[in-house]
Amino acid sequence: MSHRSTAAAVRMRAVVIGGSGQLGGWLLRVLAERGHDASGTFATTAFPGLVPLDAANQTAAADWVRDQKADVVFYPAGFTWVDGCERDPGKARAANVEQPLNLARAAATIGARFVYFSTDYVFDGRNGPYDEASEPRPLSVYGQAKLEAEQALADTLGERLLVARTTWVYGPERQGKNFAYQLVKALREGRSLPSPSDQVSTPSYGPDVAQAVVRLIEQGRSGLVHVAGPDLIDRVTFAKTLARAFGLDAELIQARTTAELAQGAPRPLNSGLLIPRLDAWLPGLMRPLSECLRDFQIRLNEPGGWVRPLTPNLDA
Repeated sequence: MSHRSTAAAVRMRAVVIGGSGQLGGWLLRVLAERGHDASGTFATTAFPGLVPLDAANQTAAADWVRDQKADVVFYPAGFTWVDGCERDPGKARAANVEQPLNLARAAATIGARFVYFSTDYVFDGRNGPYDEASEPRPLSVYGQAKLEAEQALADTLGERLLVARTTWVYGPERQGKNFAYQLVKALREGRSLPSPSDQVSTPSYGPDVAQAVVRLIEQGRSGLVHVAGPDLIDRVTFAKTLARAFGLDAELIQARTTAELAQGAPRPLNSGLLIPRLDAWLPGLMRPLSECLRDFQIRLNEPGGWVRPLTPNLDA
């Protein structure tokens, strides 16, 4: 399927909470490319055109959302540091449950739809990959908070809610924080990079995730949908594939078990997301890893440097 963005038939007014983040940035870009009117917010990292918004200030944040008179509110924000969530369950619940629920209620008062981004961490990783009918069983504080949010939002919004679960999101992004940037920085400095050999999932390319979710909203879809890449691979294979794509020494990647890495929160090991629902609605939109990595390199050299991160560039 071609990934050229063509203007949508009906123009939407959209708000993206967390527009400075990886998915938030791509949502804003895809919305603009498809002819929609979109505004984005930031919490800590400012970019041109974004509005400061503290979702923890629930009254002010809800007032701002209502004032936007949007047709749809996207919420790719939240506290996504899995080990940090394990250490601070209160913050995890506030950022991933209470704050989006507050803004969803505000969106409902103006008749707007709400899009919440969730994760495969709602599963225990024993029998993945999972489709939308699989029973959630989170292992971590982060996964539990995401599942609680899914359920509370569904109870509150009904058909006005779209929950998009994704996982291992990578690709070009303005802050340069995702795993691909961390890997390239370490390998360029000649440092070894320990990587879990027993964690399996479905890497998801950020621009494709954003494209899929915007198109689903254009189609009027609601409910739960998995939005993930088609490749089911372990983290070491993923890391070595990234290294080779950028001409770096894949031998610096050291395979370790999750137990050896002693990560703070439990991880779903045999995980990943199947996308039967997305493939029925938007066939073939999520591209394979090899094609996405070629696109990644092309986008890093786009005129204007929209995706050049604040940290050292991949293409420096």
